[in-house]
Amino acid sequence: MLNRLKITLSALGLAAFAVGAQAAPVVLSTGLLQMGVNDDASLGGDGVGFVGPTGDAIMPGCLCEGWGAAANGVGNWTYGDGADNGIVSALLTTTTASGAGLSAQSVVTLANGLQVTHSYSSAAGGALFKVSINLLNNSAATLTDVRYARTLDWDVTPGYFDANFTTVYGGTPTGPGGKVLTTSTDPFDAPNPMDFRSQEQDQNVVNSVGDKGGFFVFGFGDIAAGESYTFDTYIGANGSVDGLLADLGSVGVEAYSYTTGSDAGFAPAYGYGFAGLGLPPILDVPEPSVMALTALAFLGASAATRRRRA
Repeated sequence: MLNRLKITLSALGLAAFAVGAQAAPVVLSTGLLQMGVNDDASLGGDGVGFVGPTGDAIMPGCLCEGWGAAANGVGNWTYGDGADNGIVSALLTTTTASGAGLSAQSVVTLANGLQVTHSYSSAAGGALFKVSINLLNNSAATLTDVRYARTLDWDVTPGYFDANFTTVYGGTPTGPGGKVLTTSTDPFDAPNPMDFRSQEQDQNVVNSVGDKGGFFVFGFGDIAAGESYTFDTYIGANGSVDGLLADLGSVGVEAYSYTTGSDAGFAPAYGYGFAGLGLPPILDVPEPSVMALTALAFLGASAATRRRRA
């Protein structure tokens, strides 16, 4: 039976809990950005998705976002508006819901033996939310092939749906690397980490036009009983693509996706990135347009080598 507890503590902490906690999601704020978080770490809490320079860039369309984790070949997830699979319990607590000192945590127990904790804070002067993710083996035996998936559909104003431009970088000039198993620009399905997606699969794409988003699956190998793996997600928005990439670069992001309302790079950009995946920080790699040319050059050189060997 699904046991989903929603507990929100005020800045007074345990004293507030003693007089009765609110059974509701929470809207977190960095001072520049807002994000509505549910007990299971999905977005859309209190009708708020993710609010940046041009308003909410998630709620105008479908709530096609969520995360999942897998172990021993079994994936559990949350997706969209309450479409949960294998979530045994979920508990959300906050001690400070806004400003640079914001502190919130979602602890989710999954049927596959994992306990997944999302810990929220502010980063890059409020330009980003930091979400530290801990995957704990909550079972009595080793869990094999532990994975985590994240999917998110941005609908960035102006021009959301048909005129959005999406970029995905998988961590190397030619696509996924490190602990990134697969990427795609298709966010429109439940984020089961055992499933891959064919739309622009495992490609670095730059300004791919249409109603798209980002889908990532990470692989962490086996995790022994009582042990865990931690990595970080950063979610943010900026008035320009260059500004967003600078924000992501400042916190050591290694792979990312963003969507903007213009391919010229001057419209507001909303995106998210990941650190702790065994890849070089994006500050050490080229800008997206150069990245695309580098990948083409690499593929061309590989083809030429194969022809010479034939």
